[in-house]
Amino acid sequence: MKVTRAVAYPRYSSDNQREESITAQLRAIEEYCKQKGYTLVEVYPDEEKTATTDKRPNFQRMIADSAKRLFDVVVVHKLDRFARNRYDSAHYRRILKRNGVRIESVLERLDSSPESVIMASVLEGMAEYYSLNLAREVRKGLSENAATGIHTGGRPPYGLMVDPQTRKLVIDERTAPAVRLYFRGIDTDQSLDSIAATLNEKGYRTQEGREFTRNSFDQWARNRKYRGDYTWDVQAAKDEEGVRHGNNKPAEQQILIPGIIPAIIDADLWDRVNAKMNERKRRPGMMKAKINYLLTGKVYCGKCGALYAGNSYTSPRSGHKKTYTYYKCQARCGNTSIQKEAIESLVIEKLRDTCFSDEGTSEIVARVQELYLQEKKQTASEVAPIKSEMADLKAQIKNWTQALGAGVKSVIEEIKHAEQRLEILEFALQRAELIGKIQVLDEQRIIDIVNIKKNSLLSADEEDKKAILQEYVDRVVIQPSNDINNYSAEVTYRVFSGGAKGDRTPDLIAASDALSQLSYGPV
Repeated sequence: MKVTRAVAYPRYSSDNQREESITAQLRAIEEYCKQKGYTLVEVYPDEEKTATTDKRPNFQRMIADSAKRLFDVVVVHKLDRFARNRYDSAHYRRILKRNGVRIESVLERLDSSPESVIMASVLEGMAEYYSLNLAREVRKGLSENAATGIHTGGRPPYGLMVDPQTRKLVIDERTAPAVRLYFRGIDTDQSLDSIAATLNEKGYRTQEGREFTRNSFDQWARNRKYRGDYTWDVQAAKDEEGVRHGNNKPAEQQILIPGIIPAIIDADLWDRVNAKMNERKRRPGMMKAKINYLLTGKVYCGKCGALYAGNSYTSPRSGHKKTYTYYKCQARCGNTSIQKEAIESLVIEKLRDTCFSDEGTSEIVARVQELYLQEKKQTASEVAPIKSEMADLKAQIKNWTQALGAGVKSVIEEIKHAEQRLEILEFALQRAELIGKIQVLDEQRIIDIVNIKKNSLLSADEEDKKAILQEYVDRVVIQPSNDINNYSAEVTYRVFSGGAKGDRTPDLIAASDALSQLSYGPV
């Protein structure tokens, strides 16, 4: 079973916060990770740093490390430990989501109220309602920069650097020879291990300051910038699980401006190396069928409180080597194991009959409209302050740029930080103005989104089912029992429940009827 790698972000802004000190926060985070079954791999503490600014060294290191796929979840003690400014929070949440990382709080469940869960689902579907326009405007500016060779953001590829005055990519003569050695090595059929050893012997190091390994050259061979072509918007989008299916978009969807930046290698060598790398692709091996536990992280033991984990057993006595699948208490306290298919079917059936009933859908529509009006009112009051701060930032950037032209290099970081902040505010302003133009959400769109969720829940696609259950189920508590065929499960949904007030009241269901119809193997 895949291990969930977690990192802790504890922070306090003054020594008055004794109860929520770094040590106390970390202790709570460690206990939370233990209960969830997460492996805590790193801690990024920021002491005496306010969350009203993003100038926090370990916070920025954490954001940078998220791009390296070093962890899956960031755990904070309270959400205000992450950020108190809603725009900075949204900005960095987008970065983490783009890198396949989610945020969880020890004391506050994200989207803990049923209405916020539904609102999140609706806004996801409504993204095309306003986000496409936002994306179009952002892409327009970035495309204009790309057309002239101006760097559009992100870390430049190894061997290239950004000219601080022109903001265009230029060759970094300190590291570019390593790129040439790599391409010549591939062209002469050297192994990646051999190329890495050569670079290390010559004193080259990665952008993180480490020695090269065979895994240090991801996408080097296919990076067209090395042959002088400016490329942008190349990588394929990730799905909601943070997985990128395929490395790059089709060529016709990418932005490519040939020969606009200095080339480290010639085009013929780049073409030969790409052809060789395509030949080196390994054929995927025969993989064992993956068992998809739909309620992973949701099932808890009612006897000891530990998390249940997926478990499978293949009977050697079975002629067809039948595999039996269960959820088991990780603490092995003696509480009954439960058959995977039975509990998942029960939870799906109950969810279908509550949230996705006609009555539940009507409640969703009414509450989402109410929440949208609240959001509309709030964003309307923010337009003027956002515009004022943007004007100040633009004036500062102009002054700092003039200073940079006069040779004052110390302002480079200030310009970079101000431009990042300006990007956050521009997104916030566009979103606020567009929300202001929409008086109420289209009721049919909300219903359509709910129906899409319902269809996913009832589909044959296991991943679709799992996504809905992970979003809508808060927890399933297995009541103490010694009989695998006779137990009760207390199910708490994060949705409306046919006129009830949300997810505060657990629903106790007996599993014996459904279980009696299924066959079991050894546990």
